[in-house]
Amino acid sequence: MTRPGPEFGLMFFAADGDGAGTHRCLLEAARRADELGFSFVSTPERHFHRFGGAFPNPAVTSAAVAAVTRRVQVRAGSLVSPLHEPARVVEDFAVVDAISGGRVGIALASGWNVNDFALAPEGYDGRRDRVLQDVGTLRRLWREGSWPARTPTGSDVVLPLHPRPVQPELPLWLTVSRTPATFAAAGTLGTGVLTHLENQDLDTLAENVATYRRARAAAGHGAGRVTVMVHTHVAPTRQEALDRAVPGLQAYLESAVDLDAGSVAAGGTLSGRRDSRGVLAHRDTVHRLARLGVQRYLDGLSLIGSVADAEAVALRLAAVGVDEIACLVDFVPDTAAVLDGLEHLDAVRRRCAAPPVLAVG
Repeated sequence: MTRPGPEFGLMFFAADGDGAGTHRCLLEAARRADELGFSFVSTPERHFHRFGGAFPNPAVTSAAVAAVTRRVQVRAGSLVSPLHEPARVVEDFAVVDAISGGRVGIALASGWNVNDFALAPEGYDGRRDRVLQDVGTLRRLWREGSWPARTPTGSDVVLPLHPRPVQPELPLWLTVSRTPATFAAAGTLGTGVLTHLENQDLDTLAENVATYRRARAAAGHGAGRVTVMVHTHVAPTRQEALDRAVPGLQAYLESAVDLDAGSVAAGGTLSGRRDSRGVLAHRDTVHRLARLGVQRYLDGLSLIGSVADAEAVALRLAAVGVDEIACLVDFVPDTAAVLDGLEHLDAVRRRCAAPPVLAVG
């Protein structure tokens, strides 16, 4: 039996910290994706760095997307739940659910960047256990609409949560890097999985998806939903796609490497802590690491290329068990180019959705 092609949605995670152009691109692309028939639009939670810094609160960006669309699912991808009180998460996303008419979904992440936890220092050490606990807590609060809490005077109270959401159950994903145990935990909990290809190839992804499916089956859940973030820009020819996408992807990955370096240093970027020779050495290292990343993505781990190139990669992802591709599009720093790419990406989507043509005789 031939496995059907994956569904397609958009993901945003821009390295443009100033926000204005990024947010304009988000809203215009969300409108067009909605018109074309894409499945979802996802925005992240990032703090204190230009890498993703235009998206500090996915509830805010989700509300904006909800207001300009009619049918796509509106997702947070990802919400760093150990930074937040669960009751506030339910309040915020119940508003988005109401605005959207019941289209909200959330991918939960444990977080990793030490600087982010300046917002909640006590949450850093136990963040991996906390995110797993939050799955059950958020489901319960969403479903029941009440929060057992303690007031500043020491009184135990049960507080009603408002507004009530449209959906009776909150669609949840667990964001996983490549750790098999976390894929298994998501399966046991009955959530979807949001993952990426930053540090796993297709063979590793296939093994992790199988681990997830086995855990779901053992826990009595259905097959579940595997969503993979993939860097995406599709054009009429591969060369046109490369010309538009590679400079932006290089800058995007340089920003990501700089964020990693700053996190290791527990504050700021390393270039800000060195003399001029150190700054140049750091910049050269960042450039070389990003260049390696670009080449890796272009070698079959992205949807950057022609329609045929992107279709081939999408079908390989489907073959290893991927249900949805979250197409990261806003690393291309040109809204017109992003929107043009969506038209060609839609051709990929439609070709993947078409039944295979069988030879007769």
